[in-house]
Amino acid sequence: MKKITLFRLLVITLLIAATGNTKTLKYVEIGINQSEFRNEACKSKIGPSLGIGIDYYPIKSIGAFIGSELLYQNKKLLVENKTWPTSLDPQFSNQVVTGDIDINISHLEIPLQIGYSIKLSNQFSSSLFIGYSLIIPIKDHTKSKNKKVRELTPEERGKFDFDYVLVDESAVSWSKNYHAGLQLSYKRLALLVCYTKALSLTEQIYRKNIQGKIDSFRVSFAFIF
Repeated sequence: MKKITLFRLLVITLLIAATGNTKTLKYVEIGINQSEFRNEACKSKIGPSLGIGIDYYPIKSIGAFIGSELLYQNKKLLVENKTWPTSLDPQFSNQVVTGDIDINISHLEIPLQIGYSIKLSNQFSSSLFIGYSLIIPIKDHTKSKNKKVRELTPEERGKFDFDYVLVDESAVSWSKNYHAGLQLSYKRLALLVCYTKALSLTEQIYRKNIQGKIDSFRVSFAFIF
């Protein structure tokens, strides 16, 4: 029975495709994003965002669609007045570094989303979408600022409470996000607004045990073709 039902669904899908009732929209986009740690005080900063995307409408006359994108983004934020040791094992560190950490991570984001488009007029349309995305770090451009180094006193050595410690891992961890957004289109131009909420931690930033859930807000302009 299940095989028959699956076969019927496959036949219906092929018939819809064969009759030309499907629709595909492709687009390129460029914009900005603003990111922040959810679990730690920081200053959010603006980074660039650009990518390509595709929306597939299984039935042309209905506004429901499935979409995906390939995005390149720089997520930037600043954590201030933090401390970390100068050696890998903090118990044997004779010095403490105090400074600001200017986080800047370039990455690829691959979202998969579902949505619904409403035609407002002959030239205007609006879409709502939700989905999940995978974040793949490309390069960690993070640097320290306003850095000061001082010797620990004999009483502090082995007992100092550092904000961060050094780690062996040199690569920032992958992470997963949930996102929701709105698209407003006029002819072949579109404005996209998207809020991204982290589902997992971003870890091992700047070769330290810096970790947190990075939420972001993205605004971009797109050309549809």
